[in-house]
Amino acid sequence: MPVTDIYDEQYVASLFDRMSSTYGVANYLTSFGFTERWRKRCVAMINWRAENICCYDLMSGMGEIWVSVMAASPQSTKIIGIDISTEMNARAMDQIIDNPDRKLSILTANALDSDIPDGVADVIVSSFGLKTFSDPQLKILAAEVARILRPGGQFSFIEISKPPNPVLRTLLMFYLKYIVPLIGYFFMKDATSYRMLGVYTVSYGNSEGFCTYLREAGLTTTYVSDFFGCATGARGHKPKV
Repeated sequence: MPVTDIYDEQYVASLFDRMSSTYGVANYLTSFGFTERWRKRCVAMINWRAENICCYDLMSGMGEIWVSVMAASPQSTKIIGIDISTEMNARAMDQIIDNPDRKLSILTANALDSDIPDGVADVIVSSFGLKTFSDPQLKILAAEVARILRPGGQFSFIEISKPPNPVLRTLLMFYLKYIVPLIGYFFMKDATSYRMLGVYTVSYGNSEGFCTYLREAGLTTTYVSDFFGCATGARGHKPKV
């Protein structure tokens, strides 16, 4: 029996295609609303005062972070979502339809290998997509962030992580491995797909390695941690030449 590569592009796209119809509600319930708090914190790490900002949302899913971006940024901000799941992107279209006064668009593409031109992004944000990449892929992603950002451009990432406290880590891992799949089964009769969220989180660990790759790519980077390390991420900017 062949071993499935859980970081393969087609596997990840298929996984989130299957979960797309229930992912938003299930994700909110299983995190007790913390995902929304963490998205807001991710967005708050950016200085949004400038007009005509071009913001790329990598691994954008259903565009869940767009609500926070729109609330924090000027109306002239352009938000472009990038995701490999066609079904997730179809769900993101609802946001575009519901916000005709905002500049929103979506692109079906792999963030590791996209046609985004060099130096076009004033801002890059991303919430809860890092864990779906292997360590070598995270290094590629960091290089892509550096390539896409203009000099002076900002970035902010957040991801569910394994906390350092052993008691809290045990509780979180039990919840991700056993309770979340039960909720997934309740919503879509598919515990296997939701069980993968725990698998990815265990493998990801935290965002320290990704921060290292961002620094190696030439980006000024600060490690971010929230709720005792249950969510970690990275924020920073591309130095001006």
